[in-house]
This record gives sequence, structure tokens and C-alpha cells, in this order.
Amino acid sequence: MSAKVFLGMFCALTLCSLVVYGIVMLVIPNQYTSLMNNRTSQLIDALSDELSGMNYDQACAAVYDFCLKNHTAAVLTSGSRSTVIGEVEESESNYTSTIIIDLADAAADSMVSITTSLSTAAEISDTFLRMLPLAALMIFLISAASAWLCSRSIVRPVLSISGIARRMADMDMTWHCNVTRTDELGILSDSLNALSDNLKGALGELEAANAQLKRDYALVRSMEKQRRDFFAAASHELKTPITILKGQIESMIYGIGKYKNLRQVLPETLSEIDRMEGLVKEILSISRMELEGLSENRETLAVDALLHSVLTELAPVAEQRRIQWIRKIEPAQISGNARLFRKALHNILSNALLHSPEGATVEVRLDKSSLVVQNSGVSLPEEELDMLFRPFHRVEKSRNRATGGSGLGLYIVKTISDLHGLGYDLRNTAGGVAFTLRLQPES
Repeated sequence: MSAKVFLGMFCALTLCSLVVYGIVMLVIPNQYTSLMNNRTSQLIDALSDELSGMNYDQACAAVYDFCLKNHTAAVLTSGSRSTVIGEVEESESNYTSTIIIDLADAAADSMVSITTSLSTAAEISDTFLRMLPLAALMIFLISAASAWLCSRSIVRPVLSISGIARRMADMDMTWHCNVTRTDELGILSDSLNALSDNLKGALGELEAANAQLKRDYALVRSMEKQRRDFFAAASHELKTPITILKGQIESMIYGIGKYKNLRQVLPETLSEIDRMEGLVKEILSISRMELEGLSENRETLAVDALLHSVLTELAPVAEQRRIQWIRKIEPAQISGNARLFRKALHNILSNALLHSPEGATVEVRLDKSSLVVQNSGVSLPEEELDMLFRPFHRVEKSRNRATGGSGLGLYIVKTISDLHGLGYDLRNTAGGVAFTLRLQPES
């Protein structure tokens, strides 16, 4: 391959150089002759204008100056008078031009014949011919050296890559291509190295992918179990008020005991219906959030403004329970859904209010990075902290909604936070319980 590349490049370079030399040898003399003819014609035209109106002696002097300056010979003829100025050797390459002039002291038209020697063009051609052997020798030497260098530069990396290709065909990946170039061969070398690295890591990646698939499958099974548990718990939560309502309505129909007095019993029944309606709405809200996610358009939310709005809405509850707000609120923004995020804030703050003893304080701190809601006078078992984010889980085990709530408040907060990519945690502090919502999306 090296010999083929060398011979091919040597022949191509030699042929191209000889062709260029021949073109230059033919074109330059012709171009020189054409240029000189054009220049002489322009000078003769200028001389014709200059001689017009002169007498014979003045014309002789002007023609003499012209011949001396331009290395030409001329013959000035006017009637019987004729003057030869300068001398040019006779040659086929001479260029003669004749012009008619009007002299002031001549009765008839006079004329000037100007002869220019173009022997320089012939000398240029002769020079090229005499230099041809030397030029040919230089062309051969330079072509040979250039062909050797180019063939070495091109073939050596190709041979190296060819050897690597043979090793690849034998499934041998213990190699590294050391061709350091910036052209296509260098790109090919880098690609082969990348291919080697990729093949070496393929098995590891497949093993990692298999492990990830197993984890994903376990996660899907876990999520499916959580969904089944959610609906089982929801069914249980709905079963209790339905049983109560059924018993109350049957007692009212048969007029048993206190249920004879419908005015007294119907408000209790309506209150139970209201609680069941609220529970159903929360279940439907969770299902809709899990189904739709943040499909609604995101927008930039002013968290401080939403927080002030929720605090104002919960002010009557705080006043009723004689709970004092401690506010340290700075401007903060996130990108998200205003309706969902406001519901999360409402659940966080109302949860702090309802689970604080009367007369306690609830501190609300907001900055650009986090929201912290801390209530005083209460603590939670450490083993219960993470479980509070599960649906229908309550620390108070009686499932009495007057004390334990529906068990969906923090689960809704968790769902909304996950949809927004925000982190959260619940922990005991020296003064109470603190809920933290991190406003910077987690990667």
C-alpha cells in the first residue's frame, strides 16, 4: 500500500508540475507580446496627437525623443523629405506601426513608421527551454520527497487502524489506537477508542440496567401496593360514616329513642354527611393530582403572597384557638401550579393550628430557599414522623376526626410537593414540631 500511494502521488505531482511549467512557458511570452503591442499602440496614438500641427524639424525632434525613451526606431516622411531615427535589428518578431500626421510646413499628409523590437518574448521562451532540464530535475526531486512524506503520513495511521480492525474482528478489545491527528483519520481513531470503551462498559451497563429494571419493577409493585392500600383505607374510611348514616336513618324511620326528634337528629346526620363529603373531595383531589400531575400551565408563584392569603383565611381558626402567629416572611418565588400549591400551604398551616394546644404559638418562616412552620407545645413519636405522610395515617389511633383529622392532609402535601419536585421533612424540635418545605427543586 505504501508503494502504491508513493508512486501514485509521485506521478501526479510530477505531471502536474510539468503541465504547469509548460503552460507558463507558452503563456508568458504571448502575454508579454500582447501587453507590449497594446502599450506601443497607446504610445503611438499619444505621439500622433503630439505631432499634429508641428513643423518638420519639431516633428523630427519629438520622434527622436520618443524613440530614445521607448527603444524604438522610426522613419519620418514628408513629401520628398525622409528622416530615419534610431535602429532596430530586423526580425520576424518586430512590430511596425504607421501613422499619418499633419505637419504645419508640409503641403500633403506626412507619415511616421515606428518599429518596435519584441525579441524579449523570444528570449523568454528560449530561457524557459534552456531551464527545462534543470526544472524537470527539481520537479522530480521535490515530487519524490513530497510523495514519500505524504505516503508515510497517510499510510502509517491507516496500517495502524487496519491492525486494530483485525484485532476487533478477533474480539480482542485490549488495545488503544494511538493515532493523534485532527483529520478524518484522527476522528476514526477516536471513534475506535470510544467504541472500545463502550464495548468494555457494555456488560457493566447491561448489568446496571438489569439491576435498575429490578428496582423499577420493585418500585412499580410498591406503588401498586400503595394504591391498593390507599383504596382499601379509603373504603374503610367511607364505610364508617356510611354505617353511621344508615343506622341514623333507619332509627329515624322506625322512631327509635332520640331519633324520634328529627329536629335534633338531622343536624347530626347532616354534619356526618358533610364530613363524608369532605373526605370524598379529598380522595378525588388526590386521584386527580396523581392522574393529571402538573398538566396545567406552570407559572411563577409569589410564595409570600400565597402565604399571607392563607394566613388571613385561617385567622378566625387561630383566633378561636387563641393561637398566636409569629411571622418572618421574606419574598420568595417558585414555578408551579397556584391552585395546588395554595392547597399545600393551607394543609400545612391548618395542620399546625389544629394539632397545637390552645394558647400556643405557631412560627412561620419563609425565605428564598425554604418554608418552615413550627408549632409549640406538642411533640410526635419519632417512629411516627415518616408514617404521617401515608394516606389515612393518624397519630391518634381512634380515627376520631375531631382529634385526628382525615389522615389525608400531609399525604396531599407530599403529593403536591412531589409534583413540584420540592423536598420536605417533619421533625421534632426543642420547642415543638417543625415542618420544612424546601423551595429549590431537587435534582
